[in-house]
Amino acid sequence: MDSGVGMNADTEVMRTLATVMDPEIHMNIVDLEMVRSVDVSNGHASVLIALTVPDCPLANTIKSDVQKVLLGLDSIDKVSVETTSMTPSELATVRSKIQGKAGSPSRSDQPPSTGSPIDLLDKKGIENLVAVISGKGGVGKSFITSLLATGLKRSGYEVGVLDADITGPSIAKVFGLTSRPVGGPNGIRPVLTKTGIKVMSLNLLLDDPEKPAIWRGPIVNNLIRQLYKDVDWGDLHYLLVDLPPGTSDAPLTVFQSIPLSGAIVVSTPQDLSRMIVTKSALMAKSLNIPLLGLVENMAFFVCGECNHKEFVFGEPRGPMISEKLDVPFLGSFPIDPTIAELSDKGDIEDYSNQAFYEIVSKLRLQVAKNSPQTQTIPIAWKMSKGEPKTRKFELKPM
Repeated sequence: MDSGVGMNADTEVMRTLATVMDPEIHMNIVDLEMVRSVDVSNGHASVLIALTVPDCPLANTIKSDVQKVLLGLDSIDKVSVETTSMTPSELATVRSKIQGKAGSPSRSDQPPSTGSPIDLLDKKGIENLVAVISGKGGVGKSFITSLLATGLKRSGYEVGVLDADITGPSIAKVFGLTSRPVGGPNGIRPVLTKTGIKVMSLNLLLDDPEKPAIWRGPIVNNLIRQLYKDVDWGDLHYLLVDLPPGTSDAPLTVFQSIPLSGAIVVSTPQDLSRMIVTKSALMAKSLNIPLLGLVENMAFFVCGECNHKEFVFGEPRGPMISEKLDVPFLGSFPIDPTIAELSDKGDIEDYSNQAFYEIVSKLRLQVAKNSPQTQTIPIAWKMSKGEPKTRKFELKPM
């Protein structure tokens, strides 16, 4: 048929296209009315797909999935896929479908509920899920997340990292990951770092990791849930969740749908940072998420020549903020050029200093207080015998 998808569409083709899921929204492209036309002639299927955003970064993924499923039909030996984009009114329809699937939003004239208006996802085989929060961008949440994961892994724990910062994902970069996740019998398999940390990030799924994720709130929220529940994390002692800054929909989705054991607050010495970080911490408290501690990043700079300590962003405020929030102060990180160098190279797992190990040890103690069921594994820091050996992993499609 030439335009629209109606009664003349090949039933088998449409039924097959209904198995293709939009990777952003996690609903099939037929229900989302993305299939605009289908023409089948002499074994050649021509399909027109309407994308939810122009220049969608996952357009090639959708095209590939459509071609793959249709070529599996005996009656089709060639598939052509073209794309267009939805109009604002069509996007409004899609938004209604998504909201209808997720459940009706609460009335705007009612105060925010501290309960969960969306389903709390299963904890799976994960003992402790710890969110890393700030409320303010640029304080180093991803750096703190990656270092905590590295330290816990060196301690002998099985560790994973979920990059929930959809619009600014950086976890894959600092770990040097470029391989795409593959499917397995129990879900998507996360990508492994060189020391065996399991990582899932949107940048690992994009055809071009430099393209921006220009998505509305409902799509972002659904994707965050999908990156957790559709991934085969296996049995983990810790899953660290790197949250986006702010106190809006994305952090709220994590707080209300992922069964968190607690949260770590990241701050910097500026008074502006203190004010905004406090908002994020109070948001977590209002949603009954235990605060496990506070880390102050970029607290000072030590001159490599004279060993003078300079407080670039003002006097440290970490202990004062911790006291005000009534949370333990886990420690401070200095401004260290090595951090930027290793992050750019994807070698963040090679970083170590004394503050690093003290903060990880304090975190373990706080988690144990909140989660008595956590397994106790003897600490044997591998740094005492040199840097940990690199283990190579290879993911193969099923």
